[in-house]
Amino acid sequence: MALTKVLTGGLAADSVDNTILKLDDDYALTGTVSGSGLNLLLNATISSAVSEYDISSTYINSTYDNYWLVASLLPATDGTNAYGRVFVGGTVQTGSIYGIEVADRDSSAYTSGNATEQFYFNGSNTCGNAAGEGVTYHFLMQNVNSTTRSFTVEGGTTNYTTSGNHKAVGFGGSLIVANRANVVNGFRLYFNSGNIASGTVQLYGLRK
Repeated sequence: MALTKVLTGGLAADSVDNTILKLDDDYALTGTVSGSGLNLLLNATISSAVSEYDISSTYINSTYDNYWLVASLLPATDGTNAYGRVFVGGTVQTGSIYGIEVADRDSSAYTSGNATEQFYFNGSNTCGNAAGEGVTYHFLMQNVNSTTRSFTVEGGTTNYTTSGNHKAVGFGGSLIVANRANVVNGFRLYFNSGNIASGTVQLYGLRK
């Protein structure tokens, strides 16, 4: 890496892959910036109704072991729940292989299970479908490529109910121990009823 001028001013990234950094156009660092951090892999907008949104093996694969997902979805149907499933070998997994724990932060309401057919993201609070409602969530995906430790998710959601009330939820989940050898190469976002009307999805790979 070469320094072409004394560093002054504020730092700004000049390219997505961070191969060149500039400082108020007064200097340039050339070379590849390495180390831990996040790489944006997917930045999608859902502009028309779909039954589910699938993140394929183009993005979730052996390149990274851990991923960070951020999404904001509006359901087409009022009073729905946000769910998720993994892909293994390119096939979505619908069996009773998911363990879940979901806690509503405004009460002592909990949802849990050790043999569910999907991940739950908003617990006992259903999502409204009016303008400004729906669900916004983020979660970490770990052990994507492990054959000895189960794939896991952990994060939180903010959603608005059918009456427009704000709700917040913390959740965690994993594939059950019997499925610890499953290498995950995709993820499905969907609602338990009806379509996704609109939304945005971003996926980041976590560098080691």
